[in-house]
Amino acid sequence: MVAYKGTRAGNLRQYIANKPDKWGYKLFCRSSVDGFVHDILMYQGATTFETHPTSLGKDEKEMNISAKVVVALVRTLKDPKNSAVYADNYFTCFSLAKHLRSQYGCRYVGTARENRIGHPPLRSVKEMEKKSVRRGELDYVSSEGILAARWKDNRVVTVLSTDVGMEPKGTVLRYDKTSKQKKEVQCPALIRMYNGRMGGIDKSDMLVHLYKSPMRARRYYMRLFGYILDLCICNSCI
Repeated sequence: MVAYKGTRAGNLRQYIANKPDKWGYKLFCRSSVDGFVHDILMYQGATTFETHPTSLGKDEKEMNISAKVVVALVRTLKDPKNSAVYADNYFTCFSLAKHLRSQYGCRYVGTARENRIGHPPLRSVKEMEKKSVRRGELDYVSSEGILAARWKDNRVVTVLSTDVGMEPKGTVLRYDKTSKQKKEVQCPALIRMYNGRMGGIDKSDMLVHLYKSPMRARRYYMRLFGYILDLCICNSCI
């Protein structure tokens, strides 16, 4: 989010309750692991994808908004067949992972909501949240080249992947309330890889907010200009 509380931006100004800047311009970004931002897509309501340099296919236009965002940003990749996209549960669904793999050869990994993974034969989230299920337990299944997995950590995590599998399994340290000390918990390669590659956008946001340009203006587009300027400066230092 690029903060803006004015009323002159029309439908470009959005409200998201769980963001530090609740009012502003909503931007979708594609970055590398080190925080370098390669592409930006600004949410503009019904006209969001009309101004993007690549046009969506007929089937892609019928996707939900979150899936269309990922497809639009993938289409600007120079070599999607040798690329892997990592995203959170707002974007992830079974049909998206399947589409990226079949149409672009692009691999995908993302956490997912229970109702968006294509109903694989996995234990339900409620079942895995029971106290009888120990932390670190796994359940997974593969179909059509897509791996769906559930792993119990502090909460149950559901992941879809066409890039990384479960092996080799490793361990992570977690605090145990009974023994009051940290213990090793089984963790699949899929989860470790996801955690290691999902911080690019957060790092970019942190750097932009740390080194903001001191700018004040009444014109609504100057906030966007200031953000792009700061982003270019941060990109040049990475």
